[in-house]
This record gives sequence, structure tokens and C-alpha cells, in this order.
Amino acid sequence: MYKTITILALAIIFAGCGPETPDEDDEPPGTLEYEIPEARFYRLDRRLDIVGVDPSVDRSGCGFLTDRAYEDLTGTLEGLDPNAEYRRSDCEYSPNGLLYIEGFANSPFDCNWYCCHSEILPMVVVYWSALNNIYGQRPSINGEPYVALEPDMPCPE
Repeated sequence: MYKTITILALAIIFAGCGPETPDEDDEPPGTLEYEIPEARFYRLDRRLDIVGVDPSVDRSGCGFLTDRAYEDLTGTLEGLDPNAEYRRSDCEYSPNGLLYIEGFANSPFDCNWYCCHSEILPMVVVYWSALNNIYGQRPSINGEPYVALEPDMPCPE
């Protein structure tokens, strides 16, 4: 009898020690569209969730894209060829970002704000600016502040 109880107790203990499965509720809504070593960017229409890779170092946040940022994203996307290869080979440094464009033959594209094909660069500028906005900064693009996230529209909890 003690042997049966011991085996049962061990089975219960080890059943709880299996690999942790990610909780689906932990995933932000939307589609992964861009990632850099510090963060992943998920978008659902105008909502943008930025998930810091290491929460102890990298900041996470959420917001809604401004009209300018949304138009930069969607307008750029409309002008792209889904079969084209948007790659730059003349960069001094290898880009550490990946831009995912659903339905594009050569996606993801290597791209970061400092090295990116000119036709997809406006999309990455939106994500770069949004990350800066999460940190309370307003980057300047062509001499004007670029606000990518609506300051008065936080995401619902």
C-alpha cells in the first residue's frame, strides 16, 4: 500500500514538472511584423504592441498608431511588389532586424533603421519611432518630431 501511495505521489510531482507551455493569453493580439534583438512588434490594424525581449532591460508597451504612422505603413505596403527581393548588400553593418510582410515571397526582410532597402524603410521608421515613443522620446525625421503612437490612447488592460 505504501508503495502505491509513493508511486502515486511521485507521479503527481513529476506531472507538474513538465515543460511549461506558453499561455495563449500572453501573446499580444495581431501579427508579428517586425523584430529586433530588443523587442518584437505585433500589429492589429492601428494597435501596436511592443514586447521587450528581456523585461528586466527592455521596455514593453502598447498604443495606437497616429494617422501619419498608419499612412506610412499602409501606403508603403500598397506600393510594394510581393515578389520583389528587398535586400541591401551595401551596408557597413549587417542589419539585426527582420521585417515580416505577410504574403510576400521573400519575407522576412533584413532591415533596421540604419540599413534597409529604401522602399521598405518607411515601415521600419514607424516601428523605430514607436519604440522611441514608448521610452518617452520623440525622434526627429527631416527636422520634424515623429510621433508614431497616439499619446492619449493607451491600450485597454
